[in-house]
Amino acid sequence: MRAYWRLPESLQIAAYSSGGEYAWPRDEALLVIQHLREAGSAVIGIEVWLATELGPTIPAPGIYVWEAPSRHAAESWSVFAQGVNTRAADYVRAFSWHPNDMKHSGETPYFNLTGVEEGDC
Repeated sequence: MRAYWRLPESLQIAAYSSGGEYAWPRDEALLVIQHLREAGSAVIGIEVWLATELGPTIPAPGIYVWEAPSRHAAESWSVFAQGVNTRAADYVRAFSWHPNDMKHSGETPYFNLTGVEEGDC
């Protein structure tokens, strides 16, 4: 995420990092989304990771992801960004492991956010 270096230091420190990608626990992920919203960026995708030592573990067999709907041609950037950021925050806030996913139910989810700026999409 290019915006990583523009985040407050406290959010940079809170990030789990792997191969130039970052993920945050729930509360910090919500703060990152808020920061991106204030900067005029949009969160268009989320992957749920487990922060493991050799790199992220992607919980399987279920893959936990969220993807923003496409921007409509007539939709202003600000309306699009506001809408998808609200949905992204709702996803993070409400996230829970699938009831049948007993393997990960006690694990702390980390949220890898894909953020874009107006000219990116």
